[in-house]
Parts: sequence; structure tokens; C-alpha cells
Amino acid sequence: MFTFFRRLQWKLTLSYAIVTIGTVIVLAAILVGIAIYTESRANTQIFNSFYWSKTAFQDNIPFLLDDPKTLQRWIEKVQAEGFTWNDFQSYTYRESLDYANTLVEGSEPIYVLDLDLNLIAAAPLDEPSLIGKPFNPRLHNGIGMESIIEAALVGDKNYYAQSFTLPNGNYIAALPLRKTDDDPVVAIVIYTLKPVAFVPPINLSLYTTFFIVIFVIMLLVTPPVGAIFGWLASRDLRKRLVNLSVAARAWSKGDFSSTPRDNSADEIGELTRNLNNMAEQLQTLLHTRDELARVEERNRLARDLHDTVKQQTYAARMQLSAARNLLSSDVTTAAGHIDTALQLNRETQQELKLIIDELRPAALQGKGLAQALKEYADRWQEHTGIKVETVVSGERSLPLNVEQALYRVLQEALSNIARHAEADTVRLSLSMSLNGVTLVITDNGRGFDVNAVSSNSYGLTSMKARLSEVGGTLKVESTLSAGTTLTAEVKLTTRDTTLAPHEHLLRTQMPGSTGE
Repeated sequence: MFTFFRRLQWKLTLSYAIVTIGTVIVLAAILVGIAIYTESRANTQIFNSFYWSKTAFQDNIPFLLDDPKTLQRWIEKVQAEGFTWNDFQSYTYRESLDYANTLVEGSEPIYVLDLDLNLIAAAPLDEPSLIGKPFNPRLHNGIGMESIIEAALVGDKNYYAQSFTLPNGNYIAALPLRKTDDDPVVAIVIYTLKPVAFVPPINLSLYTTFFIVIFVIMLLVTPPVGAIFGWLASRDLRKRLVNLSVAARAWSKGDFSSTPRDNSADEIGELTRNLNNMAEQLQTLLHTRDELARVEERNRLARDLHDTVKQQTYAARMQLSAARNLLSSDVTTAAGHIDTALQLNRETQQELKLIIDELRPAALQGKGLAQALKEYADRWQEHTGIKVETVVSGERSLPLNVEQALYRVLQEALSNIARHAEADTVRLSLSMSLNGVTLVITDNGRGFDVNAVSSNSYGLTSMKARLSEVGGTLKVESTLSAGTTLTAEVKLTTRDTTLAPHEHLLRTQMPGSTGE
């Protein structure tokens, strides 16, 4: 169902849509959080506590200064019960009462002082005799209140200058009182406020609704917008990567005519240029390898022609020269030399035919390795007179390059047996499976010392090189006067087994192809 999301362009499209949605939601949440934090912080700042206590004390104490007894009762009521709704009748929002009740009730005293710092009223009032006398600015724990009283006395409106924090988290405030904001200070009230606590904002439901609305709108709007943007942004990227993929596929088949072009300065452009350089170097390397292979093949042919055809031609010439010299004096001996020359000529013809067969990999055209091996072994047996026994098991299609490598190894091995082994029987065993193919060539010739073979020996070196090109190995076992066994083995991968049938179909449909 979601197969198309495996493609790079759709992955990027989906990721852009998700990132867009997430970004908008996060931004909305941040904005709402900032608003809630700002309002909550404003509601819990110390000056709000001052504000509400100022409201209560300012609206009552200055007007009760002329009636000390009433002032005393009101102070005692506030100290015991805290502020009541009647103290805030002039305010519209009852919710404000939550912020007003920051006064410490019942345990902490409230003092009212005149401008000479004489005590006017106090709650609780343990010693009535202190009324009218100078106020002691020292608390029972030795903390002095001189600084905040002095700030309140001059009417300092900086609330922080009129308070300080106690060890238990409460803080003491000294509030200057006026009948109106434009009147001078008429008294000072000293009291204790609770610690600042977080208070949820009044409009929390409004913020929540705003966030939900933003979330729903973004959920409906941003996916298509993000998807369109992601699709457009990834279209060019996908096109560039497809060009690289097409070129790489062509290169893997040996076609270097496909050259992607990308002049951009980003990483994909740099990768494209690097791959083009690599393709050029690989193409040069392949040409060089082909040239070296042709040079090696010419050298091998030159050696074979020198060792066989040239020597036999020279010997035939010598026999014919001897026959010509004896024609007038000894016809019978001359005829013998001519017969020998004819035999050498037949051998030369056979050698040339073997060399021509080796140069003709078309023997594999339209056939499997097993059939080509049998036919070549039969021809070789006919030319050399050496008996060949062929055994094939698990016959199946193989990659063409593997078949060619093993076919060349067979040719080289039989050529060496004909020239050097002095064998009269050769056994060929070809075993094929899904995991690999093994070719075993055994003769009953004179054998040789494997350790004494030069590393520059062309025959063995050539066979090992051919096998190494297809990931194969060559094992040589030989015993003097007993014979030699060559084992050529090539491991096959899953890709090899998949491509093999198509390669056989291709070479069958293309007559005349040499496979090289």
C-alpha cells in the first residue's frame, strides 16, 4: 500500500509535510506557552502582592486614622481572617481575590505607624501600652527593618525597595499610605506576605482553545502545502540521481557512452564529476587490459608457432633438401625423406588447426560449456591420437565469461599435454552446481616437479590469470612418471546464476558473436 513511499522523492515529500506540521504546532505551542508564562509571571510577581495589599490598606487605614479604636478592630480582623470580599467591593473580577490573599494570616503581626514612627495600631496587640510610643524596627530574630521603613517614609514607589525576604520564604513589606495618589504619605503599614507561588492565568481556557484551533487549521492546511513543496524541492534531486543510476547501469554493462552531466557545486554535482572521472579511468584500464591480453596472446601464438610449426617446417625442408640431393643417386632413400617430409607437413597442419581452434571462441556460440568441451576434446583426440575420457555432471547454464575462461584453460591444458606430457590417456571432469563449477584435467604422462616450475611459465600463468578474472582458482598437482592433475574452480554468486540464462539467450540470438 505504501510502496511508493520507498521512493526518494515521496520520502522527501512526506518528510517535508511532517516537518511543516510539526514546526507550526511547535511554534504555536511556544507562543501559547510564552503567553501563559508571561501572564502567570505577572500574576505572581511580588508587586502584585503589594498591589492588592496596598488596595486593601490604602482604601481603609488612611480614613480610619482619626478613629484609632475602629482602626484597631479592623487591623485585628484582617490579621485573623485575611482580606474578605467586602474589602474589594470596588473591583469587578472576583478572580482577583486569588491574587489578593497573599497576606500571612493569624501568626504574623500588622503594624501601623505615623510619620514619626510611633505605633498607631497593631495586631496582635500584646501590650496596649506600646500604642503611641516609638516603634522598634527590630524583629525578635534580630532582623532590622530600618531600610524598608525609610523607603516607605519618603514614599518610594519601588515595591522591592520596601520589602525584604525572611529565611522561611515570606517577605516583610513597609507600605506608604496616602488618601489619594497625589497626597503625601500619612502613615506606614508593616505586614508579612506569603512567598510567591505560580498562579495559572485567568484566560487559560482561552489559550487552550487558541492552541486547539491552530492545531486543527495547521493539520488541514500544512500537509498539502508541505507535500507540494517537498515534491517540487525533491523533483530536481530525483532527476539528478536517476541520471547517475542510468549511467551506472550502462557502465556495469560495459557501455561508457552514457555520461551524466551536472555542473552544480553541491555534493551530487561533485559525485557526478568524480564518477565521470572514474568511468574514464576504468575505460582506459579496460582498453589497456585488452591490449595486454592481445599482446600476451600474440606472444603465446609466437611461441607455439616457434615450438611446433616453425620447427616442423624447418625439419620438412631439411628432409626435402636431402631427398633432392639423393634423387639422382638413391631414389629409395630420397623417397623415404619425402615420406618423412609429408608426415611433418601433416603434423604441421594439425598443429595449425589446433591453434586456429584456440583462436575461435565461437565454439561456445549457441552451446553450453559441457557440449563445447566434449566437441573440442573429440577434435583434440582425433588430432593427437591421445584418448580422452569426458565426464559431465550437473549440466546447467553458466555466465559467458566463466565459460570462456574455463574453455581457454581446457585449451591451454590440452596443448601442454600434447607437447610435453607424453601421455596416452586424459580424463576430463566437469562438475556444475548452483554455487560453482569445477573442471578437473588429469593425464597419465611423465609429470613434473611443481616447485621447479618457473613463475614466468606462460601456460600456468595464463590459466591462473584467466581464472582470476572471473574469481576462480587453479590448483596443480603432479607426480613424476605418474601424471598431472589440474583443478580449475570458479565460485558463482547469486547474480551470476541470475544473469547466466540471459547471457546464453543473448549469444544464441546473435550468431557470429565471439563472446570476447
